Amino acid sequence: MFLLKSDLISKRIYTKAFLNSFLAVFTMIMTVTLLSLTIPSFAIINPDSAMNQKVYSQKLITQSLAPTSEQLSPNTPPKILTSETALLFQNDRYVVRVFREGNQAYVNIYNKESKTLTLRKVPVSITPPKNPKKDPTKYVALLGNQQYIVIINPLGTSELTIVRGGKTVYRQGNNQVEIAQEIVGVSDPIQPVNPTVELIKTIFINYAKLTLFALMFSMAIRWTFEDVVWLGQQPFLLLRSLISVLIAVPILGALVLFIPGLTVAQRIGIGAMVACPGAPMIPFKSLKAGGDAKFVASLQFTVCILAIISIPLTAVILAQFYPNQAWLPPQDIAKQIFFAQVLPIGIGVLLAQYLPQLADELVEPVTKIAKFMLLLVTIVLLAVTLEKVLNAGFIAYLAMGLISIASLACGHFLGGPKPENQTVLAYATATRNAGLAILLVSLNFPNLDYIKGGIINTLITYALIAGIVSIAYTNWHKRNCV
Repeated sequence: MFLLKSDLISKRIYTKAFLNSFLAVFTMIMTVTLLSLTIPSFAIINPDSAMNQKVYSQKLITQSLAPTSEQLSPNTPPKILTSETALLFQNDRYVVRVFREGNQAYVNIYNKESKTLTLRKVPVSITPPKNPKKDPTKYVALLGNQQYIVIINPLGTSELTIVRGGKTVYRQGNNQVEIAQEIVGVSDPIQPVNPTVELIKTIFINYAKLTLFALMFSMAIRWTFEDVVWLGQQPFLLLRSLISVLIAVPILGALVLFIPGLTVAQRIGIGAMVACPGAPMIPFKSLKAGGDAKFVASLQFTVCILAIISIPLTAVILAQFYPNQAWLPPQDIAKQIFFAQVLPIGIGVLLAQYLPQLADELVEPVTKIAKFMLLLVTIVLLAVTLEKVLNAGFIAYLAMGLISIASLACGHFLGGPKPENQTVLAYATATRNAGLAILLVSLNFPNLDYIKGGIINTLITYALIAGIVSIAYTNWHKRNCV
């Protein structure tokens, strides 16, 4: 009997020591990496990275300006003036810039092979889109018997076509867009601001936030302190969970971004989603599928706290695949997570811990109210976004579907042999936090406001596809694993 107790005590001491050591090392590595990893240092190590491709853009913009004494100085770096630039993109051969000077729109085209300007400040005629939400804007420049046609659409798909003597001699799509913004006289604002529409949007956003708060609270009043810290007693499950949720999905997302045919908006949207774990809907889905309540509570709380470090780090790493830098300050993440998840979880756990009778009485009515609020949000989102989701294209569906399936598989197998743990980790891995992804996009890419609507549509499409794939996984799991 004494030996049994001794072994049990030793096992507990070992478990706690392992957990504390792991969390300390994990936090230290993440913090040091976050502080030391900078985009310029990556560009020095990898001269072919997206960051260094900006050199061609700098040359194009610099050569389009009249030289000044500052620009002639070898010690002064060229200035990138974006305030008058409506469009800037590049491909393997050319860099294209559409800009405004005075009341006229012009185009510059820089040949990367010969390192010369093919077009320098040539006026363009503009064909505005019939439907600003879907149709492209076209810029046409004439030089002798040659036409240079530049196209950009709200999803970030761009194209350069060169026509000589009525015959197309060059055409390149899927260009790397660096600037796509609204400039008066070049790419006028898509629609004037409607105060009524803006008010409705504000009301809906606040209602959606209240819905998420209610959902988290309705879950948390079932949990106690013991439930929230349960993973602390399961160090190996904790390790597998963090690998699945915080590391595996961004890697899968980075691989999927190499699929040809994705637009700039879709690539940025997918990158934002895979960078943001800890969706508030995970506990609701996991418990409904029969997941272990302690694992659900503890994993959700742990991921929420670690996301404050993991999201900025992941955003910096994924930004190396784009010509546009991305960063989300930890304080902004902490604020979003606190009000959306930590606060309702804290209130619910305190009630369940110290006023269990009141918590039991509140479970049923609060859950019904939260589900009804969620139903209204879902109906509105589907009504508003269904057309955009249907127009995303096969390549986008394929990319998002592959990430969702691979994420579910990763969480399922790393969840261990217990079915109730497999579903929890599968959902936590595949279901990303669209709210944090929207925050990440809104605070970044200031020069891509022309296509930000397309990025937001991609986030919604990703969430819906992940939800559909999760339903299929749930049905499969019930038939084969329960």
